[in-house]
Amino acid sequence: MKKILLLAFAVALVSCNQTNIAYINVEDLMKDYEGTKALEETLKGKQEIMAKELDSISAPFQQKVQEYYKNAQKMSAAKRAETEQALQQENQMLQAKQQQASQSLQQENQTLSEAITKKVDSFVADYAKAKGLHLVLGTSGNGTVMYGDDKLNITNEILEVLNKDFSK
Repeated sequence: MKKILLLAFAVALVSCNQTNIAYINVEDLMKDYEGTKALEETLKGKQEIMAKELDSISAPFQQKVQEYYKNAQKMSAAKRAETEQALQQENQMLQAKQQQASQSLQQENQTLSEAITKKVDSFVADYAKAKGLHLVLGTSGNGTVMYGDDKLNITNEILEVLNKDFSK
């Protein structure tokens, strides 16, 4: 008899504490979020600016290389060696600038992406509390959520509100 009462109590307790669950397709959310699109545009613009700057530096170098090959036959061995060494140093400097620019862009991308992720996470937490959700799962591709009823998918709701917030 005690076991039946305990079982009935457990069933009643579980039914009283229904957990509200929803999930978000993180891939779709980040792809369609205006903040992510703005980040991509910003980084694309900066990448183009850096590429133009590097091109403006490398064009004179390429011209020096062509001039060297054109005049190499006429140069003494010592002059050729000196010119080659100078060109190698300049090439190394150019490569270092390219690497520095690439690292700078990657760092900025990482920093801005982390800021977007924190904003989205914070927003989802606030949204879940306001809607009375107890658990919000994130899925991406064929990952974490193996199946979810479409009624539980709040990706579009979150995306709509996030994009409205971003446009402000």
